[in-house]
Amino acid sequence: MFAWKKMLSGMILTGALAGTACAAYPDQPIRVVVPFPPGGVADLIARTVSQKVGQNIGQPLVIENKAGASAAIGTEYVARSPADGYTLLLANLPVMAINELQFPKLPYNAKKDLEPVVMLADQPYIIAVHPSTGVKTLGEFIDLAKKSPDKFTFGSASSSTYLAGELFKIRAGIQMTHVPYKGSAPAINDLLGGHITLLQDPVITLLPHVKADKVVALAVTAPKRVDIAPEIPSYTEAGLVDMNITSWQGIVAPAGTPKEIVEKLNAEFNKALQDSSVIEQLQKQGVTPVGGSAQQFADFVQQERERWSDIARQANFKPESM
Repeated sequence: MFAWKKMLSGMILTGALAGTACAAYPDQPIRVVVPFPPGGVADLIARTVSQKVGQNIGQPLVIENKAGASAAIGTEYVARSPADGYTLLLANLPVMAINELQFPKLPYNAKKDLEPVVMLADQPYIIAVHPSTGVKTLGEFIDLAKKSPDKFTFGSASSSTYLAGELFKIRAGIQMTHVPYKGSAPAINDLLGGHITLLQDPVITLLPHVKADKVVALAVTAPKRVDIAPEIPSYTEAGLVDMNITSWQGIVAPAGTPKEIVEKLNAEFNKALQDSSVIEQLQKQGVTPVGGSAQQFADFVQQERERWSDIARQANFKPESM
């Protein structure tokens, strides 16, 4: 009986200490790992929102870029970090849903090793073609591609834009040859040079070239037109279905992070996303702030896993080695 009371007392004390630790959180800087190089849209989102969160909570959120191996280096680092709320990850669609399809031997399991905290923002892609096609609308391009099977090519800057291209082929009922690139810059350069026919990439990367009349924007991969480019039609206006593709970003933590800490982080990030200066900075980049609960983000990630796994099967997506 004495041993049982001693054990119970220890459990109560441990729970009390854990509760105290959560109540005091955060009492030191929080590290936000961005598994991509500095300067990109993901990096900008992380820095913009994290700076406001840091101001609100009185502790800095320090951005650390740990790029490489298709984001696996930074992602594994966070997945193996203590689940104490002091190391977070800026995650996106490839990190949470597509890389596991492309690289079956990843050194981590995104579903088991990472805990969704909050969805930060998203932006659709622009479907753009080289002017030499002579088309002005998505419908015209689809008709032309159907008349000339395998004549056209599409580039991809990542696994997600590759699958976006395959999804477009499926929905439009056309054939195109895939040309992979290591990043948006070389893919866009080849689109500008006419070396590839079509490219899907986030609005912010392609819009300047659309405005300069160097490429033709056929549609955005959103059900409705977007505020930053209202002149570009949505895919639904061309009669396509289920082409809703966004470059989304969110915050995740190591699995096992206490619920109280996840909820506190979620509340603080949501507060930052409602700040007018943050909204303005994000919208200038063509990015829409999202927010919501941790559970909503977790549900969304699971839906994305299921959706893109199905698309990968339809596209006969081949796994690669790291």
